[in-house]
Parts: sequence; structure tokens; C-alpha cells
Amino acid sequence: MKQQPASPSIESRLRQCGMRMTPQRLAVAELMLGAPTHMMPQEVYEILHQQLPSLSPNTIYMTLDHFEQAGLLKKIFIDGKAVFDSCTDRHDHAVCRNCGTIRDVPCGSIEHTPLTLKRWHIHAESRVWSGLCPACSEMEKPS
Repeated sequence: MKQQPASPSIESRLRQCGMRMTPQRLAVAELMLGAPTHMMPQEVYEILHQQLPSLSPNTIYMTLDHFEQAGLLKKIFIDGKAVFDSCTDRHDHAVCRNCGTIRDVPCGSIEHTPLTLKRWHIHAESRVWSGLCPACSEMEKPS
């Protein structure tokens, strides 16, 4: 499959972060920054390896980490697994324990740091709501 050219806005975002344009980096950027998404590195690799057979899992991990460090992605942990989120605005997440769907949830604007963390230097926060999505809830209802 031939790779489509990166959109000008994605290329400019990468250039603003001082990143070199490589086919691998552009492919990851198109996938992760082209539309709202939540993906684990292995998922990114499985999708992009079809387009770029020489792509290595290590390249994916390094690229995602560079994007996170540049503020283009946000890394969250769900069930101990790293998930990269294309929305870097402050928000919470809802995760379906049945199908694994992850949804962004707006959070209140009130900044509240627990007293036990007052001496910590907090760099990020994340809250994950776990339950059943509407579709899975519907399937669990008795007939």
C-alpha cells in the first residue's frame, strides 16, 4: 500500500516541534494526530507495519515517546498498559471493561490537589472511570 502524503497541518506541527520528516514519523503522525484516538504502541505498529514493512516496534515506541515529550500526545495508563491519547487537553477517560472502548470525558475546571501531594511536583494527572459502555450494558440486560 502506498503511503499518502502527510497533511500540511501535521507536517507543520512536527516542524514546529523541531522534528525531522521521516516516512516513519510522518506515518505515525498521520495515524495518531489526524483524528482523535487512543492507541497502544502495539496497535500503532500492527496498523503501520502493513504500509511500511521495514518499520520496527522500537521505532514506534521511540516516535510515540518523542511526540509525548513534544506535547503532541498524552500518555495514560489503563490496566497497567501505556495508551497514547491524541487529545492533550485536560480531561478524564471512561473505559469499558468488556469491549475496551476508551472515551474522553470532560472534567471540571476546579484544580484540586490532594493534601498528601502538596509537596510533590506533579507533572500530569489522569483519572480513569471503569464500567460498561452503553452497548455492552445493553447486551448484559436480561431478556
